[in-house]
Amino acid sequence: MTDDPTIHYVAAGDIFAHLAAQERAEVERLISYGVFPVGQIFHSPNEPGEQLFVLRSGRVRIYKLSPEGRALTLMVLEPVTIFGEMTLVGQWLHDSFAEAMTECVIGVIGRDTLRRIIERYPSVAIAFMELMGQRLRAIENKLADIAFKNVPQRLASVLLNLAGVPSGQSQPAAPPSVVRYTHQQLAEMIGSYRETVTKAIGELREAGIIRIEDDAITLTDVDRLQRLANR
Repeated sequence: MTDDPTIHYVAAGDIFAHLAAQERAEVERLISYGVFPVGQIFHSPNEPGEQLFVLRSGRVRIYKLSPEGRALTLMVLEPVTIFGEMTLVGQWLHDSFAEAMTECVIGVIGRDTLRRIIERYPSVAIAFMELMGQRLRAIENKLADIAFKNVPQRLASVLLNLAGVPSGQSQPAAPPSVVRYTHQQLAEMIGSYRETVTKAIGELREAGIIRIEDDAITLTDVDRLQRLANR
């Protein structure tokens, strides 16, 4: 574990963003940080949840497994944010997996400690509720996509979301890009099969809508991708 985590570990974009510098420093002293390797599982279904995780760096995926072992990625988290929050609001057991997709720096806050923070700083409670609402909407949108959209449409949606392109935005001067994921990882994000996603990616690339590079997927035609996603 790190002995001297700096204040920027808890920065804008997470539930502690609106705290004053001194308040952030006080919260920071209550968080224990560690570095975790690719593939680290932070929680699994039916495990009791006694702590909140703070993602400082790296990427974490939240996913479920079917009885046959097929994975569905519910969300991919990037810093700075939190996860494991549902067990702290009445649901004592986790119902999903959380896994490191890259090497990660993760902080841990105990349940009782988090409750004391929330009681002391109402802005943290409000940010916590807003985040839960955003994630609920994201899951609802994912379920709607799986139910009503075909694979190319779902793939277009997830690429736009991963690139942070707002709905309706036209092609920016600098084409946005997404960290390159494997075809299997993308398939698990949209509830499809790797072979089907490989075919859809090939079609998007041949149409000039995306460009595949060594470490990124560049969205070369955001307008057409938006139309395909029906956004």
